[in-house]
Amino acid sequence: MKTIKKTTLLIACLFMAASLWNCAKADPEFVHDTNTISQMVCRTSPAGADYRGVIYEYDKEENLVTGAFTQQDVEGGYGLILFPISLSLKNDVDLSRVYLRATVTWDEIISPSLSGTHDITGDGIMITVTSGVGTTRQYRIRGLYE
Repeated sequence: MKTIKKTTLLIACLFMAASLWNCAKADPEFVHDTNTISQMVCRTSPAGADYRGVIYEYDKEENLVTGAFTQQDVEGGYGLILFPISLSLKNDVDLSRVYLRATVTWDEIISPSLSGTHDITGDGIMITVTSGVGTTRQYRIRGLYE
């Protein structure tokens, strides 16, 4: 009886290994190198009003990229997202406890996660966006009263 279980387990393991060995590569249509954020909003409560961030993209030579751009235009650079909040809203918008939501395309991953609240005062926070092919881009997220 023990021999049958061991044989069955061995066959199952060999079958799984063979299945993994024959995995096809992902179709290029479903693998993307995009690692940019197209929009970010913050709010003071889960159901509060959205405040839209202003996104500044920089290339690898630290030049500000304006207008429409391609992934290749900004490859190797970084991003800065600012939330300029009117000084008259300082008592209503606590930048040390905001919820953040980002719009990304395709198969991008943001780390650390944007879940929960964040303190974007002072130097703000840093996040990394990773594309489906593993390229990364860093963003600094800051809030300020003006």
